Order: sequence, then structure tokens, then C-alpha cells
Amino acid sequence: MLRCHQLKRALAGLAGLGLLLGSAGCASFKLKQPPPAGFIEVDSSSYGGDAELRMKAPDNVGLNITTFSNFSGGTLALWSDDLVAKLGARGYQLSAQTPVKSRNGVVGTRFDFEYTPPSEEEQRFYSVALFVTDRWRVVAQLAGEQAVAEAHASDLSDILAKLKIRGCKAGSKVCKGPQPGQLETAAPPQLAAPIGGEKPEPKPEPEPKPEPDAAPKDQPTQPAAESK
Repeated sequence: MLRCHQLKRALAGLAGLGLLLGSAGCASFKLKQPPPAGFIEVDSSSYGGDAELRMKAPDNVGLNITTFSNFSGGTLALWSDDLVAKLGARGYQLSAQTPVKSRNGVVGTRFDFEYTPPSEEEQRFYSVALFVTDRWRVVAQLAGEQAVAEAHASDLSDILAKLKIRGCKAGSKVCKGPQPGQLETAAPPQLAAPIGGEKPEPKPEPEPKPEPDAAPKDQPTQPAAESK
């Protein structure tokens, strides 16, 4: 049986027919020696080229590589704008944007976010590297509590150095970029501070309504019955 790289060579001669390299069952990405040090593999799947790999560290930091289909017209710039806009709408704050490359030279973009989940006080970090090929969108994600972010600062870069991205069409420019322009998320809403920094005086509570008398003054009372 032909291996994936042998199928690629066989298909290279048919590139003029518009066939995608990396098809015929080849996974959308390949990670050298998974999982990386400090992580355990918790789930993996591959079907028809669509693949996913989920890993986790003891301090609850997650490292995932996930695949989504690309469509005609889909580029790194377009999908980057879509990703940042959707995360920004959910309260994520973009803190850094960096050009990256996979082990086999596919161009991608890394985005670093900070956010605080609703009803929680602990701030979290979320870093994502996006790669777009003719066939796939491959997303490498690293997420966890901000308190342990420094300990995992190099994890995503280390993964990208071992990650091969597939699905590039021969002669296509999709896998070569270009990079998106500098993107940003909207600033989080700020509560208006009271003038002079003083706390606003509480509104006085309404006075309780008096309870009605058992016999209102304007209502005649019945005369007491005379004793016989």
C-alpha cells in the first residue's frame, strides 16, 4: 500500500487537472512525535483527511490541533479577520499578532488573546495559530489560566516547529499568504465613574404606604346594639 507521501508524488503529475495534493486519505496535518513533553494525549481522530489532536497538561492547560474545511476564495487574511472578529464579540482581547510558519513552510498567523469568562474572576490566556491551505484550515490552540501562562510561553512555538500542514494545491499561492493586516478587538466596555470619584448617594427608599383603617373616617359605623 502506498504511503501518504508516495501518493503525493503520484498525484503531483496530475496537478494540471486541479487535483489537491494531500488528498486520497492523507491527514490534514502531521505532528512529529506527539504529544510534546509535559502533555498527555486525550483524544485524536482522522477521517477523510479531517483530523484532530487534543492534549492536556497537569495544570489544566489544553493544547489542540483542529481541522476545518476551506472553501473557494478562503485565504489566510479572510479567515484571520473572521477569527478575530468572532472572538472579539465574545469578549476576547487581542494582545499580539505574529507571522509564523509550519515545519514544511506553510505560512500562518499567530494570535494571542486574554479573556475572563463570564461569572469568573480568573483571567485566562488563549493563543491560536491559523494556517489556510486550498483544502483545509488548520488551527493550533493553547489555552489555560493566566497564572500559568509564563510556564507555557514556548509550547505553541515548539508545536509549530514539528507540525506539517497538508492540503496545498501545486502552484497555488494560498499556502504562501499573504499575511493579514494588523487586526484588533474592541475595547471592553467600561463602567462610567461617578464625578469626583465619589460613590453615588443611594436613592431614598419610598415611604411605606399606610395601611387602611378598619373603619375609614368617612365610612359611618354601625351603632352598637342596645342591651335589652
